[in-house]
Amino acid sequence: MINRRSTLLALAATALLAGGCTTMGAKREPVYSGPTKTIKGYLRGSPLARLSPSSVVYITAYDATNGNSKPMPVIGETSFTLGRSGYFPIAYEIEIPAAKSAPKVALSVQIGTPGRILFANDRQYSQTTGRSMDISMGETPPRIRNFRRGL
Repeated sequence: MINRRSTLLALAATALLAGGCTTMGAKREPVYSGPTKTIKGYLRGSPLARLSPSSVVYITAYDATNGNSKPMPVIGETSFTLGRSGYFPIAYEIEIPAAKSAPKVALSVQIGTPGRILFANDRQYSQTTGRSMDISMGETPPRIRNFRRGL
């Protein structure tokens, strides 16, 4: 009985450790195949803002050919963990399909920890037609809590 219980506990502990070793927001393989276009640049923010190694950068690319008057289709996304303490700038790169159907690309960038966004684009979307773009980042406003029903 004791051997069975210790074996089950050992298996459960191994599963928890293996699950805890993965990083949240790991880069996924693209769902498209064919030629790609890479957009590179730097995320620039306040020189006083300190970033932790567990911060995750989320980047989403949209087809902005028709502007943002209607929902823009997502054409690529990536995320990565910083893995270092430090300050801005942060280098990034994202691959998108090289089709001629998306000559104007809008990028939405967020930096955060699980459950909390710390920084986001200064503008809602930063747009480019080229292969490089520096994006200015701003701190997100604090969440305002509703205390009408008490604490």
